[in-house]
Amino acid sequence: MADSPLGERQIPDPPTDEPRLESWGEIAAYLRREIRTVQRWERYQGLPVRRLLIGKLGSVYAYRSELDKWYRERQPQPENGEEDTEKAGNGEVAAHVTVSTEADKQKSQGQADGSELPPPRPRITRLHITITLLTLLIVAAVTPAVYFLRGGRSPVRSSSGKIRLVVLPFANLSGDSQQDYFSAGLTDEMITQLGRLDPERLGVIAATASKLFAGKPIAEIGRTLDVQYALEGSVRRGGNQVRIDVQLIQISDQTHLWADSYTGDLGDILHVQDEVAAAVASQIRVALPVGALGVNGAKGTARAVNPEAYDDYLRGRFYWTNRGDLHKSIEAYQNAVQKDPSYALAYAGLASGYALLGQVPYDDMPPIQAKPKAREAAERALQLDPQLGEAHSVLANVSFSYDWDFDAAEREFQRALALGQNDPTAHQWHSHYCVVRNRLQQALEENSRALALDPVSPLFNTTRAEIYYNDRQFDAAIGQARRTIEQYPTYPLAYIWLGSAYREKKMYKDALEQFAQASKLSDNHPAITALYGHALALSGDTAGARRALADLQRLAKTRYVSAFYFAGIYTGLGEKSTALDWLDKAYKERNDRLVYLNVDPMADPLRSEPRFQDLMKRLHLP
Repeated sequence: MADSPLGERQIPDPPTDEPRLESWGEIAAYLRREIRTVQRWERYQGLPVRRLLIGKLGSVYAYRSELDKWYRERQPQPENGEEDTEKAGNGEVAAHVTVSTEADKQKSQGQADGSELPPPRPRITRLHITITLLTLLIVAAVTPAVYFLRGGRSPVRSSSGKIRLVVLPFANLSGDSQQDYFSAGLTDEMITQLGRLDPERLGVIAATASKLFAGKPIAEIGRTLDVQYALEGSVRRGGNQVRIDVQLIQISDQTHLWADSYTGDLGDILHVQDEVAAAVASQIRVALPVGALGVNGAKGTARAVNPEAYDDYLRGRFYWTNRGDLHKSIEAYQNAVQKDPSYALAYAGLASGYALLGQVPYDDMPPIQAKPKAREAAERALQLDPQLGEAHSVLANVSFSYDWDFDAAEREFQRALALGQNDPTAHQWHSHYCVVRNRLQQALEENSRALALDPVSPLFNTTRAEIYYNDRQFDAAIGQARRTIEQYPTYPLAYIWLGSAYREKKMYKDALEQFAQASKLSDNHPAITALYGHALALSGDTAGARRALADLQRLAKTRYVSAFYFAGIYTGLGEKSTALDWLDKAYKERNDRLVYLNVDPMADPLRSEPRFQDLMKRLHLP
């Protein structure tokens, strides 16, 4: 009998000399179903999947004959959202799966030495690269003919005119929830890597939408996100050994175009990312021009990386993406660059962390400390890899929000967007730059590009409300903020712009309710305390506004509180001279929100003041 963990069913001895399907990806591709579907079949309906323990970890495998027999006996119905895209012929399930011969050889070798996983994949040499490129060119030439012979199923482009792909969250099969950051970070890395392939023609959906739609039927994902392809997979990690199973699905007919498994050492993880990206590109080549691969590709990233540094990098990325704890994000990135001083992506991540930590509403560090650190890390990243769009985005952010050098910011944004059209953060920060420059229609267009990549992001949806607010379209801002809150009722930033729009419509009771809710959700963040105090002052509650000032003073004893916040409440109280004194202090702090005052309705009472006009000139604003 085959070995199995205690309590698991025993499967009879395997057929003699029959090739095996060596991963969930291959099994799913053979059965023409999603990985999660066949995993449920195995768990609840007895699908004959075998397990092999290798050290602390395990792998799965199955035999075609056993799957065929099970399928004939069960005839399982398609699950919700799935289609039975191919009938079984002569009792057998047809499979369309491409696996590398090298991987087959590795996976078929028995592991008698007790190692956790099979030996690492060998380093890629120039010969390997040449062979890979030749293979891709051959695939590019023959794929259209294959599609024609298969019935002319050419992929349908999205309404945007691009081919669109979603990378679904990789499942963590390590049996350790503490490794969730690793699978989440690896998913984000694959999104970034694929986004660099051909940004003019290939759109890759960003992380927020990917996570929100995890577990949804493929057909529903395709309709809602307007995508033609989905990449899904799983990760199993033990120490520095990792196994990744991936498969590419064509949404239109649920076809599993390709599946493969990658097993090896974390030191070769960047090679694996490149290989997966190349394989995906080869499968959707019919929709892209022959020369698409590598147009803006991450040239030079396919190098060995310190496994501990990579682990820290993914941990830093996890905290940055969730905006949950920027200090933890920065600490993880710092650990990564200490362990691997040539790790350009880790420096870019460190730069992004400091950039956010020094600006509203994440401002837990004075800008005069945080922004120079962001610039230093970004410049170091570009010394190591001049093609990193993420680092150019940080330099653009620092240029307009801290240096007030808008010409430099314009150049850096153009470079960042040229390198990272599929980077939603670049579009997000550029939309803010356009607000500051009073190019509000362009700001909306950039926000639309960010939303096209991450349509359900609470941040990007809230930014749209902020743009409407600054454009004085207060009803549109209210509608947009309300829609965001319906989907994300615990997201405090949406309440900020809903409250701000109500305030400008002199609906002070409604505004105060929104600011109070935002304060509750953000644990009394000073930015929201200031907005609440400002609205109290405008509503006529002078005593309440002064209590808010006292609250800010108390907070300032235990954390950084910008002078900008005090200026807001004094503006509401009508004490213009005092408000301008605090704005001068904010100028010395180099608070990033100063450059928004040129368009922010909140500053209207100060516009005729000579000192305010002088401040705008010092900020290089018209």
